[in-house]
Amino acid sequence: MKALYTLAFGMLAAIAAPNAQAEEPIYWEMFDKIMDDSFANNEVMENASWLTDVFSPRIVKSPQYRASAEWAAKKLEEYGLTNPRLEPYEFGIGYVNEYISVHMMEPKYMTLLAYPVTWSPPTKGKIKGPVIYMNFDEVMSEMDLAGFRGSVKDAIIFTQPKQEVNPVIRNPAEQWSSEQLDKKTTIEIVPARRIRRLPQDDDDEQPMPRQQIIDFLVAEGVGVIVRTDGRSDYGTVVVENSSYTLESKPWEKGGPTRAPELVMAAEHYNRIMRIIERGVDVEMEVELKVSFSTDDPMDHNVIAEIPGTDLAHEIVIIGAHLEANPAGTGAVDDAAGVVAVMEAMRTLVAVGAKPRRTIRIGLWGGHEMGTFGNRAHVAKHFADPKTKEYRQDYDNFCAYFNMDIGSGRIRALSISNSEEMRAIFTEWLKPLRALGMTHLFTTGSTHEAYDEVGLPSFYFEQDRREMDDRHAHSSMDTYERLVPEGLMQSSVVMATLAYHAAMRDEKLPRPAPLPW
Repeated sequence: MKALYTLAFGMLAAIAAPNAQAEEPIYWEMFDKIMDDSFANNEVMENASWLTDVFSPRIVKSPQYRASAEWAAKKLEEYGLTNPRLEPYEFGIGYVNEYISVHMMEPKYMTLLAYPVTWSPPTKGKIKGPVIYMNFDEVMSEMDLAGFRGSVKDAIIFTQPKQEVNPVIRNPAEQWSSEQLDKKTTIEIVPARRIRRLPQDDDDEQPMPRQQIIDFLVAEGVGVIVRTDGRSDYGTVVVENSSYTLESKPWEKGGPTRAPELVMAAEHYNRIMRIIERGVDVEMEVELKVSFSTDDPMDHNVIAEIPGTDLAHEIVIIGAHLEANPAGTGAVDDAAGVVAVMEAMRTLVAVGAKPRRTIRIGLWGGHEMGTFGNRAHVAKHFADPKTKEYRQDYDNFCAYFNMDIGSGRIRALSISNSEEMRAIFTEWLKPLRALGMTHLFTTGSTHEAYDEVGLPSFYFEQDRREMDDRHAHSSMDTYERLVPEGLMQSSVVMATLAYHAAMRDEKLPRPAPLPW
């Protein structure tokens, strides 16, 4: 069976090219129905409030995430979708921030804005200790640590220099200009250049690996380590999954030693650093309570369908990630996508759509740790890049449309560097042009889970992208960041594209899979 699928890869390009030239029908009547119902009965903001206000933070495997998943499945059932379910997949250890209290006590009291790094262990009760500056990037060897030995018990370690903060509030562009969108549609031709690689100087010192520094601090009884997020200001705190976090995989049992760790607002961090630079002692008080769930390794995606007719065995998927980083409430990243795709499915059922192919909605868990939920769904139903095994539905897959980070209007759709897709999508966009979706962009923006196994997947460009990127993963990613008009337009776009993909005579052309 696997050999047959492998052989099929070599035949795909030859088969797809003639079909891509066929005339693409446009379902104007269905588009009008979608528009009328969605704009009259849209529930995006009502659903967004449930996700962001009631169920957040929706960190993977938390009680809030489970409650949001159960709510979404129930809502999809009310909308009339078939087989709404929580689909399990293996993840690991769950994490919940239960309580945090952070204060500067000396030389003057101040309440401090700070959030725990995800999967940070708790403090040992309420910690009160001195602030000590140890720039991790300047720790080159054990000798550099020797001066801290015996002096960091219960201390609060500041691990980086002051963060530069722009005194002027930048006002990012709210929407794409026609010139910007036109530029994204052109294929850039860059001459090949030889890269001269210089020999590595053996004398160049590299900082000691972060884990070795943490091992030292934990052995010495450190209280907490603190940093800024390095990018945000004006009191906003971004809690990213750093490269260190993703490499150390703290959600797996038996991971490396970790110290309690906080991300602090840049302005508060900088003030404390300036006080220390003036030779004045600073004392902080920190208490962090967290809980871990270790008994059950399973997390869940939310899945439901609109069944197809004559091609019901073939599948179109629209999706977004339900899980979100825990500093804020995951509004633009990605409750926006969740409510838009839920609304698209509600509308299709409400207008009586009878798609030829089954249209599936996927709301994914474990996204911010490495697209765990979506990858698990692909591996279960279509192909597993780890075991190199293809599933029964691999040949039945048609397309995946992904909405991630954004509540502005959808303005452009990726063609994944496929001119065949340009020909198809150019027709499909005709009903959507009056809504502001006018462009196809040429970059290879795809979804890793599908791209890895050679399945067509597509991203969108939306207005407010700079603004929404700024708020993603931050303490200010809240309901107030959402734009109702943008979400209403996005739901119409998602419903229209899903319907056209589900009605097409042939499945969409496939890219070559990434090398296994």
